[in-house]
Amino acid sequence: MRVAIFGIGNVLAHDDAVGPSVARLLDAHWVFPPEVVVEDLGTPALELPTHLAGYDRVILVDAVKADAPAGTIRIYRRDEILRHPPGLRLSPHDPALKETLMLLDLTGEAPADLLLVGVVAKLTEMGVGLSDEVRASLRPAAEAVVAQLAEIGFTATRRETPRAPDLWWQAA
Repeated sequence: MRVAIFGIGNVLAHDDAVGPSVARLLDAHWVFPPEVVVEDLGTPALELPTHLAGYDRVILVDAVKADAPAGTIRIYRRDEILRHPPGLRLSPHDPALKETLMLLDLTGEAPADLLLVGVVAKLTEMGVGLSDEVRASLRPAAEAVVAQLAEIGFTATRRETPRAPDLWWQAA
């Protein structure tokens, strides 16, 4: 079984950087089995189907718009995404998750299971830096990803000596 954990988002649009931030935090603090890939996809747009194709299970982390306070973590299953996509689309270049899943279903390359760990955004205009609410949700979101991974039978272990996450976009 092949599993992917992908952070999605624009690091230059404030809270939309939550996906890449969580992906890099996971990589810095956890060790994953060899069947599990953790990657910051940035803003994959039209190539999103290429990234998702061929995986059995996919966990995405992204900023979402929801009727909840900023920083709230929401878990969306594949069927919910197909009914009502929760992702933020800041421009036509942003990933269209619903359309991607529909395309992969047509080609027979869709993951058997996909879920989105969404973090409700506060700030999405152009600029660097997460809002305080979203920054406070980074570790809980990473823990949610690890818990979802465990539900499908894969155990991540904490690094004895965590590394600093490579959040290059926040460099002074």
